[in-house]
Amino acid sequence: MIHEYCDSLYQPGTDGNLIIQKRKGSPIYVLQGKTKNGFRQVFFELALAKIRNKSALPKDFLAVLVAHRYFERLEDLIHREPFEKMNLIDRLDAHEEESDVSYIWNLSIRDTLITRMSNRFPEYPRTPTELQPPEVIHYELMERRYLLTEIANAIWRDHPNWFKVQTTFEHLRKKYLEVIEKLPIQTALKEEWQSRIQSVALVLPGSIPEIVDQDCSTTTMNAYYYSNLNVITVCAGDFNSEDIMPTLAHELSHALDNDRSLYLFFKNSELSKKLGEINQDLCSDKKKSLSCSDWAKFKNSSDKDILALSKYQAPLRDLHRCLKKEPTTGKLDSETIQRFASAAVRDKLKRLAEEEAFIRISQSKLPLGNGKTVPNPSHLNPCHYMQETWTTEELNSELPMLTAFAAEYECSNIEDPAERLRQSIQYMTTLFEKIEGSMITSEGEFSERKGLVEEDYSSSSSERFADFMGSHLMASYIDDLQSTWDRRMTFLAGNSWQCSGPSLASAFPKETAVLRRYLRDSHTDGDDRKKDVFLTPLRQTLSCEKDFEWKECSFPKLDEKP
Repeated sequence: MIHEYCDSLYQPGTDGNLIIQKRKGSPIYVLQGKTKNGFRQVFFELALAKIRNKSALPKDFLAVLVAHRYFERLEDLIHREPFEKMNLIDRLDAHEEESDVSYIWNLSIRDTLITRMSNRFPEYPRTPTELQPPEVIHYELMERRYLLTEIANAIWRDHPNWFKVQTTFEHLRKKYLEVIEKLPIQTALKEEWQSRIQSVALVLPGSIPEIVDQDCSTTTMNAYYYSNLNVITVCAGDFNSEDIMPTLAHELSHALDNDRSLYLFFKNSELSKKLGEINQDLCSDKKKSLSCSDWAKFKNSSDKDILALSKYQAPLRDLHRCLKKEPTTGKLDSETIQRFASAAVRDKLKRLAEEEAFIRISQSKLPLGNGKTVPNPSHLNPCHYMQETWTTEELNSELPMLTAFAAEYECSNIEDPAERLRQSIQYMTTLFEKIEGSMITSEGEFSERKGLVEEDYSSSSSERFADFMGSHLMASYIDDLQSTWDRRMTFLAGNSWQCSGPSLASAFPKETAVLRRYLRDSHTDGDDRKKDVFLTPLRQTLSCEKDFEWKECSFPKLDEKP
């Protein structure tokens, strides 16, 4: 059924675009291909949305676009003649115009950003990029995120396809609570999972600065769950090209996966809470002096609190082991854990040292290019320096590291500035090597760390877990539809992204599967991904018989040890 659908989607004359008629309800538009004049369907919809909602764009950004006649040129571009009606000169002109229109959009973003930065930092336009201080560079990145967020909200907020995403998401959330209630798992785990599903937020692509991504808010066909923010976004290319129910089911399931469990375990740890309190003392707008007695208490209890970080145990471990993408042969001993922990800290330390972060945070005044000195707004304030807040930072990220450094530096009794700096960095390094080591211990065989995966110490179960749980959710959701036809069409329309157009991969699927084993992607792919999703409950509600061999994972029995 799936293969026949994919063949139909990419048959000559269809080329990735279908209208799927249902027995009941509105048809489903699958737009995986191009328009007759050579544009990707998702780009065409983006262009229409830009033109339709131009008045909602940020005024400073809109002014630059209008000055360059962006919208008139975009309108002309998307209504050009099909390629088969063009001669050579027409074709060259078309490609040149397409490039120019894209350039104007990106140029307008850059010009708007320069203007905004100049309003905050008068010296910004007169200072070469390589001489900009890190605080300004960090602020510029943040300002860019805010600008892209304003743009994304203006383009998509009132789009009818986004309304469908919101409606589907809420229906899925309600259905998920019912599915969890029926699962053969412990009551305490059911309650935790239901609480997690209720707490997930759906956000428009690019609508919050923390997750803004220019590609996702334009034409990318994908979706993401962010563990540290507990939010899901569906990229504009996805909700403009297919039914997004299976995609949402998969992403919503990430709220229950092992990565989210680890994040919550580390974030709610005593060490994280105590270090967070130190961070707030250092970063408070109403700057108050850090209590060095509090810092001493943190240091005295840190070994005990760090040890507690290593005590995490994944629930349903047998299920997660079954769902690991690859079997693992390596055993994580203390020496190996230390090696990876030291390497992780060294990488972050190198980045911070390269931008002179430790000097910039430790000094009360900084020199300017003209020889003058000015007060340092980032003095012992790692949040100002990073332009980040503690709320969503992971425990082993750069902000916590700089927090420990700043606290140690402020509370040090060493008089020599260079030695004080050196020992503060050394303390921070030793502390975070211990933290990384405990975190790696808890991650264990399910870690996503690239080095551990490459050396066969670990293999993450998170993506296959999301497919596994998403399949159970899809089965329950689709089962509410009255006809088998509508169930099948809804399922297939939401899996169009798994269909490959004419290519080497589609012509030689078995050979491609061999090569993919060397890519170390966290997802399975090709037919393996289809089989991962096509579990017994889903096959039953679609009235399908299993015609393939595949190891199907299942929940352990309730009387088995966790």
